[in-house]
Amino acid sequence: MLVNIPAAKCIGINAIPINVEVDIVPGIGIHLVGLADTAVKESLLRTVTALQALDYKIPGRKIVINLAPADIHKSGSGFDLPIAIGILAASGQCVFPSLSDFLV
Repeated sequence: MLVNIPAAKCIGINAIPINVEVDIVPGIGIHLVGLADTAVKESLLRTVTALQALDYKIPGRKIVINLAPADIHKSGSGFDLPIAIGILAASGQCVFPSLSDFLV
């Protein structure tokens, strides 16, 4: 199930909208796409560890995380929460009725 979480990246005093799209499909692994730097790629380990510490289950299928738009460089740890929410929503472990109404 594809889940879209609205987020933002600050560049100076401007907030640039970023969509964090999470999908769970057949296969294995966690894949992050969308021009992310090392800190964002490391967020996968932080996010998975935090979810497991809270007794949530990481799906035994492939998790694909897309940070769109692809032409904007993403940096920092500000995408940890949207990624975690996306994994929980896409796996059906938590229900978020109106994700599109909020900027995470």
